[in-house]
Formats: sequence, C-alpha cells, structure tokens
Amino acid sequence: MRLSRLYVSLSLCEDKEIALPADAAHYLGTVLRAREGDPVRVFNATDGEFDAVVTASKKGKVDVKLAACVRPAETTGLVLNLALGLSRGDRMDYAIQKATELGVTRITPLFTEHGEVRLKPDRLENKLRHFEKIAINAAEQCGRLDPPRIETPLPFQDFIETSGEPLPNHLHLLLEPGGEQTLQANEAIAGVDLLIGPEGGFSEAEVSLARTNSWGIMRLGPRVLRTETAPVAALAVLQFLYGDLR
Repeated sequence: MRLSRLYVSLSLCEDKEIALPADAAHYLGTVLRAREGDPVRVFNATDGEFDAVVTASKKGKVDVKLAACVRPAETTGLVLNLALGLSRGDRMDYAIQKATELGVTRITPLFTEHGEVRLKPDRLENKLRHFEKIAINAAEQCGRLDPPRIETPLPFQDFIETSGEPLPNHLHLLLEPGGEQTLQANEAIAGVDLLIGPEGGFSEAEVSLARTNSWGIMRLGPRVLRTETAPVAALAVLQFLYGDLR
C-alpha cells in the first residue's frame, strides 16, 4: 500500500513527536481514518522526508512520531518562477496543480488588462489560502519536498517594473503566440521567469511594457494554447531543456 505523504511546516527530526496541522490532521484522521500505529510519511523542504507512525488520532487531532529520515533536503535545480494572469473557474487551480508537479519554484497571480477576475481583500485572502492548499496537495501527490511559494497577486505593470533586469544565466520570457523568440537548448541556464496571460491573452500595451523591460517575447509552436494548457507545455519544455525532465 502506498504511504500517504503529508507536508508540514514544523521542524522535523528523528524521534520527534508532533501534532499535525489542522488540514493534515483532518485529511489523515477523518478522510483516511488513520488510527494509532498506522504508517505515514511527513516532509518539508528544510528537513527532508521522514517515516512516521500515528500515535494518537481522535476528534480531528492527529499526533505522529517521526522515525528515520528517508530522504534528505535537496538542493534546488532549475529555478522556475511562473507569473500567471488570473483566470475564471477552475483554470487557475489546474494550472497551479500542474505547475507544482512540473517543479515550479514560485507562482505569482497577475491582474491583467484582459483578465476578468477582480478580488476584494476578503476574497483575496481566501483565494491565496485555496491556491496554497492546491500547491501543497500537488506536492504531496507528486513526490516533491518543496511546494511552490504562492505570492500575493499583483497588477501586471507592478510585477514587470519590480522584476528588474534578468540575472546572469537567467531568462525573462513572456509567452505570446506572435513572439519572435523560440526556446533553445542551453546548458548554462539556471533560472527562468515565465509570464503567461489569462483567457484573453496579454494586451499590446502589456507586451510592449514587458519588451521595454528586457523580457523576451516567446512563442511556443504554431498553435494558440489555452491559459491552463500553456503553463504545462512551457514548463515541460523548460524542464526538458534546462532542468530535470530527461
């Protein structure tokens, strides 16, 4: 039977007993109905992944005792930062889930000219928690130790103007069907910042602003990809060319 993997932000070490956070405790104790003595895996990006056993499970509270470290913390490979125009429905959820599976490091939702999503402060906070939960669940499923960081949504212009010049061996790329650049294999690339628009794409003014601020305008083949498809295709290609998808 496959062991459940649970992400926790608490410090982890061998022989330590911890109380699982509320979401993890609910999933393990209520959804999976774990009982004392059941095995589980617990992990985070700082300390690694540990075998563990449930020591108490009742009324939504679950305690586990850590055993041996089965996977130490890992050094980061290709740094992939995704900035994605906020989209309606479950498109954003899908994109965050698949971007997590493909190893993205950070995700920044963007308010764009053609995007139709506008969030009031109370809804924004709830959305961020929702996005973070999706990323954590995807990390638990796919085997990675470090869920991507979900940033507070920014207006497109603010994001571009605060991104600065690309670092050495680092690419700034905006995905656009009419882009003049294509991806080329290059062993020296250490990181990529990738910009992808919402359902209606980027406006001409947004593309022009990105170009003025040293962003390459990239096309990915002859077809126009949906906003939830584009991150999957682009990140897979980037990981194949410069990262660990080989």
